[in-house]
Amino acid sequence: MKTEFLLVGQGLCGTWLSYFLEQEKRDFIVLDPGHLPNASLMAGGLINPVTGRRLVTTWLIDELMPFAQLHYTELGQQLYSEQYSHSPQLIEERSILQFFSHPDSANIFTVRATEQQDYLHRPTTAPDSARFFDPLLGLGLIKKSYQIALDVLLPAYKDKLRKEGRLLEKKFNYQALKKSSNGFRFEDIEFDQLIFCDGIGLHDNPLFDHLPVAPVKGEALIVQAPGLPATHIFKGPLTMTPLKRTDHWWVGSSYEWDFTDAQPSEQFRTSTEHSLRQWLKVPFTVADHWAAIRPGSKERRPFVGKHPQEPRIGLLGGMGTKGCSLAPYFARQLVQHLLYDAPLHPEADLGRFNIN
Repeated sequence: MKTEFLLVGQGLCGTWLSYFLEQEKRDFIVLDPGHLPNASLMAGGLINPVTGRRLVTTWLIDELMPFAQLHYTELGQQLYSEQYSHSPQLIEERSILQFFSHPDSANIFTVRATEQQDYLHRPTTAPDSARFFDPLLGLGLIKKSYQIALDVLLPAYKDKLRKEGRLLEKKFNYQALKKSSNGFRFEDIEFDQLIFCDGIGLHDNPLFDHLPVAPVKGEALIVQAPGLPATHIFKGPLTMTPLKRTDHWWVGSSYEWDFTDAQPSEQFRTSTEHSLRQWLKVPFTVADHWAAIRPGSKERRPFVGKHPQEPRIGLLGGMGTKGCSLAPYFARQLVQHLLYDAPLHPEADLGRFNIN
């Protein structure tokens, strides 16, 4: 079996990288075992234009937002024409209703709302859906945020790859990688270029062990809350994001820098249920409990580009919690770089790191 590109991983990065390679009519195979925890699939799918307690504008957001809106829409249309009887809505604009739990939070939001009027607003009248929550110390509205239906996108794209014969459901083994004068071989696959996009797999990748990888564990509950309207994303002591399944919500998430395993913890479930009961006024039941390790970087910038000593090996990863917006944008940049030597964003380019 011969191909031009072997892509390792089919999370958000692998999905978008294969999508843009297909747009360029390039031959590729995606290697993904399919049974390992996938941080992309377990994420809330949120693209938020502001970040942190100070509500600063997210890095590159003015470029990322229109890019994401265009390409998630186009990908949904492609999946519709190939697999569905109706177009799957992969991206939906959905404002965030932010509840304030501290006077400083309310004050910061009020100040920022005068500076970032495109994204932040202090409503004089609370939306009707706010009545389902303890109002805490008031609320604000984060506009122009998007929700990505990852629970639709990733399985649908995997089915597409499988039907096209472009998916091998097996784990990559570094010891089985053989180099030749013309490219590489992995088992019975011959290929010209190898691109890693396997999320937290980067942490154990011996080819990129010079990078400042910062894995972080995240947990979330899936709860059923009948009667809670899916009009907004609700953010207070927790974040509640509506899912495609009626009355079901993603509730989270934790950010654990020190952890011993990737399993759901009883401590998170207990504390999250307690906080939710204090904040949410309608009854709920827990339908599921998710946990995964997110790939991130210590400097909070992606890893994009070629290996410094082997340009036929590349990497797309380190997206952290911003994967829904960063993955499509930098997947296209990497494809243009690999095929046409187009420049990469200097803050994401792997060339910024020296190898020992």
